[in-house]
Amino acid sequence: MSKLTPEAYAAGLSRSRAFDALPRADDEQKPARVPRITVRRLAFVSVWLLMQLTVLVYKIYRGSAAGDAFGGYLKGVEALMMTCLSANFLLMAPTLMRMLRATPLRRVVNFDKTTHAHKFVAYTLVFWVAHHVISHYVKFHQLEVSSHGKMKMVDLLYRKKTGQVGHTMLSLLTVLLLAALPAVRRRFFEVFYLLHHLSFVIVILIFVHIQAHTFQYYIAAPITIYLVDRLYRMVRARMNRPRILAVIQHPSNVIELRFARNGLKYKAGQFVYLCVPSLSWHQWHPFTLTSAPEEDELSVHIRVAGGWTQRLVGTFQQCARALPPRMTMHARRTIDRRQIQSVDSDRTLTPSYHPGLPRGGGRGAGRGGRAQRQPSSRGARYPPDPGHRAGARPSPRANRLPSPPSLPPLVAAQLPTIMVDGPYGAPTQDVFDYSHILLICGNIGVTPMSSVLKSLYYQLTTAKLSAGVKKVYFIWSCRDVQALEWFRDLLAALDMEDIGDILEIRTYLTAQLPVDQIRNIALSQSAGGPDAVTGLYRSPTYYGRPDFGSIFAEIGQRNPSTDIGVFFCGSRELGRSLFKLAAKWTGELKHRGTSFAYHEERSTE
Repeated sequence: MSKLTPEAYAAGLSRSRAFDALPRADDEQKPARVPRITVRRLAFVSVWLLMQLTVLVYKIYRGSAAGDAFGGYLKGVEALMMTCLSANFLLMAPTLMRMLRATPLRRVVNFDKTTHAHKFVAYTLVFWVAHHVISHYVKFHQLEVSSHGKMKMVDLLYRKKTGQVGHTMLSLLTVLLLAALPAVRRRFFEVFYLLHHLSFVIVILIFVHIQAHTFQYYIAAPITIYLVDRLYRMVRARMNRPRILAVIQHPSNVIELRFARNGLKYKAGQFVYLCVPSLSWHQWHPFTLTSAPEEDELSVHIRVAGGWTQRLVGTFQQCARALPPRMTMHARRTIDRRQIQSVDSDRTLTPSYHPGLPRGGGRGAGRGGRAQRQPSSRGARYPPDPGHRAGARPSPRANRLPSPPSLPPLVAAQLPTIMVDGPYGAPTQDVFDYSHILLICGNIGVTPMSSVLKSLYYQLTTAKLSAGVKKVYFIWSCRDVQALEWFRDLLAALDMEDIGDILEIRTYLTAQLPVDQIRNIALSQSAGGPDAVTGLYRSPTYYGRPDFGSIFAEIGQRNPSTDIGVFFCGSRELGRSLFKLAAKWTGELKHRGTSFAYHEERSTE
């Protein structure tokens, strides 16, 4: 970096695209949510609809052969309703989906999108239920006409047992569907969760409504598989109540929760469901594991956005106020306060008098205090271990990423009990199947990528890098400076390692910064020193939005005859754009043998 005066540096920043009058992403008009058309999605819809059409035509044909085509149509609709209901139960069996994901079927079927499939199948169920109801209204009207009034349509619909049970199921299904609307589900999750259990009541009523052999043929096996799956997950989750090791409050309304691993086996990028019984026995929320499989503890980063997360933070704050005088909420190192305007602090609920632990070996290795990088010593290693890149191969536990000291049992006992269910599969867990990897994340979407980067760090520092991994590109786009603090230590450790030929880090600050803040950044920037915002030496902060078109083109040109795995976690709008770019540059670089395999999971921006 050239030696510039703070005034010249600030002037240069103010002339960059980052500080033009460009609207921020959250200020732009968002496009309508139209389902994205992909090959797999189109194939699923086509196969599903073709199968249903085949069944319906077959039933009508058999009815016509018996002289009752309309009766055959009614039986076909009934069969399709039962098939949709059975499929919905199977799609909501996570353990079954995880087992199928471990088979070669995962190359053809995307088992990470079972929730989307569940919704689509539910729509087809509603369609056939409507046909079933209308058809029976027509049938009973014809019976009334043909009997010259001896059989009343009202009696058949509302006084016969079959009609009463049918209308009861229709009412319950209507309530269930209304509770599943996004506006209701997001604001009143417990209402949605509890009313969704009406499906079990509907199954019982179906047993009364239809013939026993039909129920046994369509419903018995799927509902049994679902109940066994749910019972297994319920027992497993209630037996896994790990001890909370640390609670860290990060800037920008994000908290980090660290808890005991309890022997949980998982892959980088997978997620778990968390439940806090003191808040609600019914709410299980999915959170991506931000820890690496090589670590001895688990961690998740939680954005405080909804009612449940706000109550969780309130519970931790009450525990902090109840600590003895010698227990404090002590702050972690942050960037220069002149660079930020928020009053957010970065605190960890840990005992201030916790003794330092010896480095190397044992569960607490490397946790005795926070070894800080010194800006004036570019050659310093992090974690500080003079021989961990030279000489003999280090122990897997000798180079640990920094973490706060564990809470004493007395303090941990005052914290709320948590239950953990998982792990469950996510697209990012297949990241090491590719030799060239492009990780893209926006804001809190960095959580699955952090697990991948941590795992990469441990593999690199222990000479156990996954076979075939040659290059990893990491792109993190943040709206504000404070968000870059969430994984500052991880990025610092990766930046200080001599792995520039394997990992490239690019952090983008997309917010429009005020002039005073630009000047403060310039004053904090020293020639030859670390980046003023992130503190990284080899990876400066980019100001403005990433030009992903140029990024895809550059990476594609660099890597001919390569399948590049693109893994994204962020907003829906950015995901659509990246999906189109991956398809575009795969086509344009086809002559070079380069392709981009796109994988996506959503985050709550």
